[in-house]
Amino acid sequence: MINMPEYYKTSDSYAEMLRNQDVSVFMPYIDLFKKFVTIGGSVVDIGCGVGTSTLLLRQAGFDAMGTDVSEKFLPAGKDKFCVVDFQDAVDIPSNSYSAVGTMNVIEHVENPRKFLAEIVRVVQPGGKIIVLAPNLTSPIVPVGILRDLLKKQTPYLGITSFTKACALIGENFWRSLRAELGINAFAMRKPILDNGIVGYDADAVYWTNAREISHFLKSNGCKTLLFQKQGNSTVSKLIANVLPGFAGKVCIVAQKN
Repeated sequence: MINMPEYYKTSDSYAEMLRNQDVSVFMPYIDLFKKFVTIGGSVVDIGCGVGTSTLLLRQAGFDAMGTDVSEKFLPAGKDKFCVVDFQDAVDIPSNSYSAVGTMNVIEHVENPRKFLAEIVRVVQPGGKIIVLAPNLTSPIVPVGILRDLLKKQTPYLGITSFTKACALIGENFWRSLRAELGINAFAMRKPILDNGIVGYDADAVYWTNAREISHFLKSNGCKTLLFQKQGNSTVSKLIANVLPGFAGKVCIVAQKN
């Protein structure tokens, strides 16, 4: 498998893509902190990239530290930003933060179980864990890829084949169903980095599944405060409420016991 941390440490084009993200992308994440975490709390923003989300958390009143695997991404000259690989965050003390959050990061992590275990370790008892990500095992995801291809737009996940996108609908339905039955696969995928597409989760290495992430947090001493519920449209919100494990996004807030 491609060494993804090394890719992020050296990719100028990826850093530029992160810098060009609109601030509005981060507002659902910030809103979850404001709803579930006491203002003024000491929090960690994992995989903060160029630091936009961390700075927004500070503006909202949180004592936020931003971490990322790539020094290339982090804002130069600003305090409380540090290079940390949260698959083995040995320099972050246990039971130390009132909340730990991660947005659009876990799908890029080569060992998601260790990543989640480290998050649970560093948050205080009673502290909150916030995970936002695409739910890549959702059948909705390949439908979106087909739409991208038909509209001749940059295809999500870097998938440029109609055949592969169609096949993924069935594959993802099966993955989601298995997770609903309690089979936590934590399946990995090969990133697509050879077609010139930067971003669009072409670099994702973990087939994120909301249900298995929730199962893992529960099995590691956390209770669920929010599971899914959110969406960008009426249809997506309906799916997130009625069939949450099949929704297109991961939205989980948990509390460490």
